[in-house]
Amino acid sequence: MKNIRAVKHSVLAFFINPPGEGKTKGGIITLDDDGTQGGIKTRFFEVHDVGSDNEVTNDVKAGDFIAVPHGRWSRGFDVDHPEKKKLYAIDPKDIMGIWDGPREVLEMSTTVATAKYE
Repeated sequence: MKNIRAVKHSVLAFFINPPGEGKTKGGIITLDDDGTQGGIKTRFFEVHDVGSDNEVTNDVKAGDFIAVPHGRWSRGFDVDHPEKKKLYAIDPKDIMGIWDGPREVLEMSTTVATAKYE
């Protein structure tokens, strides 16, 4: 994983709680939403690398957990990761905050059943 680094104006990160409805171990319910009526849902990422010259270079570092609005990341690309995770490019403007709590709170524990209405 040390063979890839972020370009000057980018942040590379792995999903902690990928899209889809679910509940984190800390009790946070994440909804799968396209942002039409229910709002835009946040996702959390673990930062792999930060570019050398962007708005968050001094604030965000590798290993940080960042909050990003739903859909504000690139398609993932395969890297040589032991858990077969995909790496995503994040625009620094789209980073809403840095999670200071433990990672376990953000990890998915269950999926939430959704009711289908007829």
